[in-house]
Amino acid sequence: MELKEIFTFENLYDAYKGCRKSKQHKGEVIRFEANLSSNISNLMNDIISKKYKLGKYKEFLIYEPKERVIEALPFRDRVVIKCFCDVALRDKIDRKLIYDNAACRKEKGTTFAIKRLEKFLRNEYSKERNNKIYFLKCDIRKYFQSIDHEVLLNLLKKINFSSDEMWMIEKLVKEQPNNANIGLPLGNQSSQWFALLYLNVIDRYIKEDLRVKGYIRYMDDMILVHRDKSYLQYSLSKIKEKCEHELKLSLNQKTQIGIVKNGIDFLGYRHILNEDGSITRKLRVSSKQRLKKHLKAIHKLRNKNIVDDEYVYVRKNAFYNHIKNTKESQKLKNDTFPQKLKKNM
Repeated sequence: MELKEIFTFENLYDAYKGCRKSKQHKGEVIRFEANLSSNISNLMNDIISKKYKLGKYKEFLIYEPKERVIEALPFRDRVVIKCFCDVALRDKIDRKLIYDNAACRKEKGTTFAIKRLEKFLRNEYSKERNNKIYFLKCDIRKYFQSIDHEVLLNLLKKINFSSDEMWMIEKLVKEQPNNANIGLPLGNQSSQWFALLYLNVIDRYIKEDLRVKGYIRYMDDMILVHRDKSYLQYSLSKIKEKCEHELKLSLNQKTQIGIVKNGIDFLGYRHILNEDGSITRKLRVSSKQRLKKHLKAIHKLRNKNIVDDEYVYVRKNAFYNHIKNTKESQKLKNDTFPQKLKKNM
């Protein structure tokens, strides 16, 4: 596609509406809306003429689920990136990914990933009717910060992107804070899609060469399920080698081989395969504490009219979906949501 086909006024306007959700109270959004038609037209013209440049990144820290540096662009640039992802980037990358690559994909969020993992556990249990099954959990050391631009662009060039599309892709990859030649900003939507693609070579190696059927990945968290511990040890050595030599990545200290009857930590839960083949899903202690803290914060923000009912509704449903199939679900619903917040629902 050409830039003029991607960045139409209508496409940019749709992207603006998506970016403003739950953020309409923020100053930069209000200022953009003050001259909405003019701002969108100027963006469209700058991009089509290839005069467009990314704004200055703003850094801030988040502390949940762990301390991370988020690098976020101004609102106008987030509109541009969302438009590009929705119209040109998402579908082409999505078609290249394996089925069990989750995160950021339509109908493939945490619920999908958890159900796939538990399906793999049940499948392995049914073979010998026992839970003497092992798992390999691989985690990449500082994944987003370690993505090599040259390697990433070579992977993207193998996809059928037009020259105009590659112009925008190279801008999003190369125009980084401090002009770094490695790493992607966590705050960009495009970074999520690039990160999904970057490990696709590992996904295909595990599925097609190592022939591990029980495999699921959620961003840089990879779980392999197998009855043969020695084969997982072999797989680990090959995955490590391929990460280092082809992608310039290294595995971190969270990488481990364990037995599933002791539980697998994955996406905020501990998944335990019992002797009878049933699966117990427990919230990790850190996840419980984080949820309680988050819900109290929502309560305070709503009372001060900093967030609206739509935001509260979205967060409430995310909370319910996260805990609905755990032992603690009803107790957490009753104990964690403040009474005043419940009344606003």
